[in-house]
Order: sequence, then C-alpha cells, then structure tokens
Amino acid sequence: MLNQLASVSLRCAIFAVTTLFATESIVLAQTPPTNPQQGGGQRGGGQRGGGMGGGMGNMFGGGQRGGGGGGGMGRGMQDLREALEADFQRRDVPIFVRQLTLTEDQSIVLENLFVDYEATFQPESEAIMTSMTDIGRNMMQSFMTPERQKQMQDTWQNMQKEMQDAEAANGPMDDDARRAFFRERMQKATAEFAKQSEASGLDAEVKASMGELLTKMEAWQTRKALLRTGFTDGMKAVLDDDQLSNWPAFERFLIREKTLPRGRISGENLNLFFVVDELRMPPAEFAKLEPIFNDYEARLDSTLRARNTYVEESMPRIFKAMQSSDSSDAGRIFKRQAELRSAVRDVNEEFRKSMVAALGESVWSKSLDKAIHESGWDRIYRATGTASMFEAAMKIEGLDPAVLQAVTDLYGSYRIELTPLNDRLKNLSRTEEPDQIVRDGERFVSMMSQGIAGMARNMGPGADQPREDPMRKVYDERNDLGTRYEDRLKALLTPDQFEKLPRGRGGRGNGGPGGQGGGNFDPQALIERLPEEQRKQFLEAVDKNKNGKIDDDEQQGVRDYMRQQFGNMRGGQGGGAGGAGGQGGAGGAGGGRRGGRGGAAGGAPGGAPAGEV
Repeated sequence: MLNQLASVSLRCAIFAVTTLFATESIVLAQTPPTNPQQGGGQRGGGQRGGGMGGGMGNMFGGGQRGGGGGGGMGRGMQDLREALEADFQRRDVPIFVRQLTLTEDQSIVLENLFVDYEATFQPESEAIMTSMTDIGRNMMQSFMTPERQKQMQDTWQNMQKEMQDAEAANGPMDDDARRAFFRERMQKATAEFAKQSEASGLDAEVKASMGELLTKMEAWQTRKALLRTGFTDGMKAVLDDDQLSNWPAFERFLIREKTLPRGRISGENLNLFFVVDELRMPPAEFAKLEPIFNDYEARLDSTLRARNTYVEESMPRIFKAMQSSDSSDAGRIFKRQAELRSAVRDVNEEFRKSMVAALGESVWSKSLDKAIHESGWDRIYRATGTASMFEAAMKIEGLDPAVLQAVTDLYGSYRIELTPLNDRLKNLSRTEEPDQIVRDGERFVSMMSQGIAGMARNMGPGADQPREDPMRKVYDERNDLGTRYEDRLKALLTPDQFEKLPRGRGGRGNGGPGGQGGGNFDPQALIERLPEEQRKQFLEAVDKNKNGKIDDDEQQGVRDYMRQQFGNMRGGQGGGAGGAGGQGGAGGAGGGRRGGRGGAAGGAPGGAPAGEV
C-alpha cells in the first residue's frame, strides 16, 4: 500500500511539473530568454509569472530534498505518508539483534513481536491509505476528464492564436507583455472552471471526504502511539539489566536513523555520524572528534523528538483548519513546524563548526567540512555542471601538459569564485527555506479549504504574485560565472575535445533546482522539481546508467515513462511504478561508528576507524 500511495503521489507530481513546462512553453512561445544559460531559482516553478505551472509546481511539491520548497500538496502527501508508516519494520530485526546483543531466545520473541505488530498495524494503516489514495485519484480524475483535457487544449490553442493575431497587428511582444497577456486570459479560464466545479457539486464531495479523513486521522494518532508502546514494552520485558541500560542509546539511534531523512530544509536531514563514518579518517584525527559526539547525540535527539512529535500531532489540526477555512491557525502551525525544523538544522550547523574546529587547520578538517556541506546542503554544494566539465577535461587522454596545467589553474580560479556564491546561497537558505514552508502551507490550506473551485483559483495565473527571490538572483550569478569559465575552457581545448565534455550549460548543474528552459523540454529540471522520494523513484525507472542525471540517450525513456504514468492516471488505476521503499530505512545496521552510536551505553563509537579493523 505504501508503494501504491507513492505511485499515485508520483503521478500527481509528474502531472504538476509537466503542466508547468507546458504552460511556460505557451507563455514564452517563439521568444527564448535573453540568456538561455540561466538556471532556475530555489524552488520548483521559479518565479516566472506565477502561472498555472508555477502554482501547481509549488502546490505539488517541487522542492528540495530536506531542503526547502516541496510545499503544498507534495509536502502534505509526504507528511501524511510518513504519519502512516510503521514505527518498526521487519528489516529492523538485525539492528535490534546486533545493537542490543539479543540471545537466540530473545530474537525469537522479537520475531513474534514483529508478526503481531504487523498483523495489527498494516490493516488499520492501509484503510487510511486507501481513503487518501481514493481522494487523490478522484480529484485528479475530476481535473483530467477527457472533456477537461480538451477544454484546456482548446483554451491554450485559442490563446496562442489570439497572441499571434495581436502581434501581427501590433508587433512582437516582449516577455513581460506575453506573461501579462496569458495571465489575463488564464485567469478568466480558471474562474470559469471554478464556477463549473461549484455548480457540479465537486466542492461538497471533496470537503466531505476531508471530514472523513480527519476523523480517521485523529483516531489513528492515538492508535499508532498505543501500538508503538505495546511493541517496545514487549521487547523491553525480555531484556536483561545490561541490555535495558543500553535501550535509551539504542532508541536515540533508531530515531536518528529513521526520522532524520524526513527533513524539509537544508541541513535538517544531516547525520554527522554518517558523514564522519564515511570519511574513515585516521584514528588520531577521529580521536579529536570523540569528545563532541555525546553532546551532539543528546542535542540532536532532543530537537528531533520535538520536531517529530509536533509534526505528527499537527496533522489533524491542519485538516481542521482546512475544514474551517482558518488559514491563520494553519499559518501558526506551519510556522511552528518551520521553527522546529530549523532547530534541527541549527544543531547540525553548530556541531559542524565544532567538529571542523576540533580538527584544526588540516586536510581532514577541510575534507570533513566539504563532506558535511555536500551531504546537508547538496543542492548548493554538489558539483556544478561547469565543475563536471573541468573534471572531465583534466582526464582527457594525451592532453598537452601545458594545456592541462592551464585547465587546472582555470578550474582553481573557478572554484575560488564559486565558493562565496555558494556560501551566500547557504546563508539565504536559513531564512528563505523555513519561510517557504509557511507560505506554501498557508496557500495549501487556503486552496484545499475551498474545494475543487479553490484549487482552480489558486492554481491559476495571478493566484499569487511573483515574489522577489534573493536565492534566484545568486543562482543566476552562479550560472553566469559557469558560462564565463566554460567559454574560457573552450578556448583552451580543440573543438573535438570540448564537444566530448559533459554539458554544463542550460541550467543543468549551475543554476540550482528548477530551470528556465525557454519552453524546451528539460527532464533534468523536471525531476529536480519532484520531492526527494519521488525523484528517486523517477530516476530508478529512467536513469539506466545510474549516474543520477538524465542523459541525452535517456530522454526518450523519460517521455515513455511519463506517457505510462498519464495513462495510469487517466484510467484511474492504482498501479504504475512500484515505488521506492519507505523512508529512513535501517541505516547502518550496527556497523561502523553510526551503528555503534546506538548500541553502547556510553555512546562510544562502535566501529574502528580506518586502519584499526
């Protein structure tokens, strides 16, 4: 059932971002942007015109992994799915056995507890999942009836013809005039659809379904807590004194491994134990960090528990706000959620500084800092397309030594100029990403509380006015920087050498999430607008060489996959792509330092640093 819900959510997200591309193609038809290398802004949908595409992109969650955006229905679906996930899963058995050093008899008891837990949990959870799936499917079918699809197609064709006639009579329009032209006409079209929805009774059906879901969710919160307590009490009943003394540390480990991936803003889903463990630094360097681990573990656990509890308990309150059209109460809820998510991020940032400082001015200090930023702020600090071009250029076989040195020096200059831009983006994300959670949440509640008609109004052009996005400006600066250095790299290489390099232009690595394609189909930008779990599911289906990108020879596969998803959605089927497993996973199953953090009473690392094994 989790896979079924994830599949429906993925199709909704694909529909949303595809509509975004289609709408922006209309708005900018025949006139590409002045600078086609510009990438997108911070969030899916960007700030271009605030049209149906941008609206739906934001509402269905074109956001960052643990990093900003991902608002509205996308985040709502993800929060709901997480609330319905089991606290304990069968794949956790080895972790319990290893971390608590269970005997054979205790392991048998554990297996029986899991059997009983699953037999009770799954049917009750699936009943709510089925309700949510049905609601989502019915809403999409209401939007995407054959009549509605033809109405949208006819509307867009008529608007294009109107624009062509207007330009034939009065001369070409600039980009702003085109946006205004289409915004005005789309506002009229969505207003008409809103009236049709109200008259047909769709609004009443949606609100009734939400009321039913609210009742079930309120009861589920209590029931889930009882099942969780029953399982843990049963497990602790068979532990000896030494094992019981290890239970608090083990519980902290489980909470960290299972719920950290549920972050929504940059730095929130960061696990410093994981990063340190992956570096495998020498024992002497690792020893400098050990005194910090206990404080970090305790602080992170405290903030995670506060965040998790509030997010889970606030779900019914958000549904109540939808029912009562109380956007002010919803705003307070989302603001508090954003504050608690920021608190988790701030703990990670505080201890990042402490750990880097503890290593002093060393290669390992720089390596740790780089690894932390790439893990917690990956959308900002991961390798840009330009960086990938330089890396490939330095590996060209037979490259003249003088040219290689020139390429290496140029790459060093690029990185020097790139660093302050990335740091500015990180600083801006501290306020922009939490604020976006509140804005998207308030808009989501406002939209849903008005039923189908409200969805149409809120998705329509002009539903929210374009907002000046400071992160977008920095991403644009970063794109311009990449373009300049790619041109300088091109001058150092032969045309054949340069042509074989991976493409860094067009916002496919310099511009952050989103991207201005001038209406061109850009599958890489499309998947960037999906929530993280859905992005992974999408890539699993279409990224054949598993390099995390959509290469030129994979674009047809993207189109085929999207056609399949649309076919499933129009047919009202619950199938489609199987979907990825649950979030969080088992994490390090007791191996390495991150596993050992849960198992030792004193919190000492379990695995040995490289060289001590």
